[in-house]
Amino acid sequence: MPTIVITGGHHNSALVVAKELVKQNIQVVWLGHRYSSRGDTHDSAEYLEVTSSGIPFHHLKAGKIDSTPTFDEIVNIPLGFIRAWRLLRQIKPIAVLSFGGYLGLAVALSAHCLHIPLFLHEQTMVAGKANRLASFFARRVFLAWESASAFFPKGRSSYVGLPLRAGLLSAQSKKLFKNSLPTILVLGGKQGSHILNTHLFAIIPKLLSHYNLIHQTGTNSVTRDYDSALALKNTLTKDLAPRYLPLGYINENRVGEYLASCDLYLGRSGAHIAYELAYFGKRCLLVPFMHTTLSEQYLQAKYLRDAGLALILPQNQLSPTSLLSGIPDALHLSSAPHLTLPQDATEVLVQELLHELKL
Repeated sequence: MPTIVITGGHHNSALVVAKELVKQNIQVVWLGHRYSSRGDTHDSAEYLEVTSSGIPFHHLKAGKIDSTPTFDEIVNIPLGFIRAWRLLRQIKPIAVLSFGGYLGLAVALSAHCLHIPLFLHEQTMVAGKANRLASFFARRVFLAWESASAFFPKGRSSYVGLPLRAGLLSAQSKKLFKNSLPTILVLGGKQGSHILNTHLFAIIPKLLSHYNLIHQTGTNSVTRDYDSALALKNTLTKDLAPRYLPLGYINENRVGEYLASCDLYLGRSGAHIAYELAYFGKRCLLVPFMHTTLSEQYLQAKYLRDAGLALILPQNQLSPTSLLSGIPDALHLSSAPHLTLPQDATEVLVQELLHELKL
């Protein structure tokens, strides 16, 4: 049975593709992050969801240069390449499919050195640094957003859209709470957002007087925001406590239900959630994470704002007061029909990939 290695920084869409490849009798092996961030000791959502799907998982430690690189990060840049090279030599895949990120770059460069065909998927409206570098060696680059084609070699990119989780495609709106108050869904990315959580904790009792709140805090063992949320829930009155649902991480089986059912989304504007908000035509109050390549989260937030779905709250203006005023303003936006985006990305990507590999 032929083997394809999947890796990269965006595991949700990657896992959708992996499951489809398995259906096509392809052995999939995953190279990824066992832990979400520096110093965290809890298993990442990526590790938990991939392993629960029965896909072999190899933890790969690689270095990342960001605004505050540590000595360990710098040393792990060459070491990450060596570790990836050794794993690929051991696995012997017929191809590598990378979904970006510094881990994906280490695997992509190793694949190139070993003459293993490389394919990429770019999830953002622009292009991550890792995928831009890896694209020079890639046989084909699949794009979630058509605007990203400007960043990749002509003739080797295909606009296919974002592979959507099955739970999103089949999601139906349902009543999640016993009252008739509007429901707000708070996501800070798969790791949670500590700064957003901190400001929310200060006003949750006030918010619960008017809204229901589903709050994904993240499960980081350093910030311990999920523990803080549970402790806060225990201090709420018997009238307010049922309106607050804190969750460490919302798995793929429930996220579609919550997105379809909520009245407002509050949180980051990463590649996946921006696409999913557009798909659902969901009103949102967005706090873009600005320390991204070419301000990708701001551009994705702007796309939703221009469609009439979003208000943007810059992080430097984020406060309990701005949240208390921004939430009702965002709820007065009009929900829109689903925006026109490809919904068959998984099938198209897999078909093109297998065709390129003559399988």
